[in-house]
Amino acid sequence: MASGSSGPESSRSFFSYYGRNAQRLEMVVAPEELEFFAQQELVTVVPNFSLDGSASLPCIGGNFGPFQPNMPTDVPLWMATMLHNRKKCRIQPPGWMNAEHLQGVYDEEKRSSTSFQPLPFYYLEVAQSLFRENPTDTFGAEGFGKIRDLLEAIRKVRYHKIESGLRKVENADTIKLNNLAAAECNLIRLLFKGSLDHFYELTKNDKAWKEASLASVSLSEPF
Repeated sequence: MASGSSGPESSRSFFSYYGRNAQRLEMVVAPEELEFFAQQELVTVVPNFSLDGSASLPCIGGNFGPFQPNMPTDVPLWMATMLHNRKKCRIQPPGWMNAEHLQGVYDEEKRSSTSFQPLPFYYLEVAQSLFRENPTDTFGAEGFGKIRDLLEAIRKVRYHKIESGLRKVENADTIKLNNLAAAECNLIRLLFKGSLDHFYELTKNDKAWKEASLASVSLSEPF
């Protein structure tokens, strides 16, 4: 079971899908960019302050609030972490980050070798951000360790199914991978990008060869 500490070990990026050679991969979208995109995901906070009575806070992404002590409200992840760091709120764990729910997801992932359970598109990035912000305060020491271990187990099962599914691409006209998350799509993009680039080069060479063949035939014909 993972430790419930909130130090560097708890905030390390254990959600890496890219292995030890991540720095050498030319990824279209970097893991840090995915985490940036995930900052717009809504989470629930319980403020301990008031903001001009019933006024909302206007932002580019919309109006958020009102902020009243002990009154839950939904805000973007970036705002939640900012308020939490200033000790202005308590972050409520998202419903899908419940240990019992994640255990059910893990069991279903293991039961089916051809399908993926529905999870938020940025579930890995949201979890990574919340785990970085004093996770024992949000999840409790014991709850944090259990949830962290379950998410890592789910990640590994899904990664294995992705690998197994991609090995069968050569024998199928289409490949169906529903309910993939952002990091998982990013992983597949690496393979498909290289494969499509290679296919394009082969197609281009084949077209040039056919044109050269037609030109050779036309020149050999008598006038």
